[in-house]
Amino acid sequence: MLRILEQKNLERYQEIIQNLNLPENTSLHLTEALDDADAVKGYILYAYHPEQIGIYALNDGNDWDYCDGLVRSVLFKAQLRGIERAVFEITNPEIRERIQKLGFVKNNQNSLENISEVMESCKKCKENPSNT
Repeated sequence: MLRILEQKNLERYQEIIQNLNLPENTSLHLTEALDDADAVKGYILYAYHPEQIGIYALNDGNDWDYCDGLVRSVLFKAQLRGIERAVFEITNPEIRERIQKLGFVKNNQNSLENISEVMESCKKCKENPSNT
């Protein structure tokens, strides 16, 4: 079973963080995707800003479900803070393609203007009898 948990210790991600193009005074957060043996299968690095959430790094282990789960968990947390806009500062072309194909961004943009709309579409998917 996949578990997605926020981690407080970013120490083992310092090399990745140093290579990110972050705005000054950015306070990063980290969420990891863990398997049953607590092995890290993916992660997402992000920061809350006054008007948006910035997503700066994402490693999904080349797994669409991990990509979807990690991004949705962060978008949900942003929603709880009253944030409706997400900006994906991801440079990896494969990850960018998955983010677009999963419907988080459109038309090769790097932002999502309405988080609620994406999260509502998830509810509609769950309500579809063919998905149970």
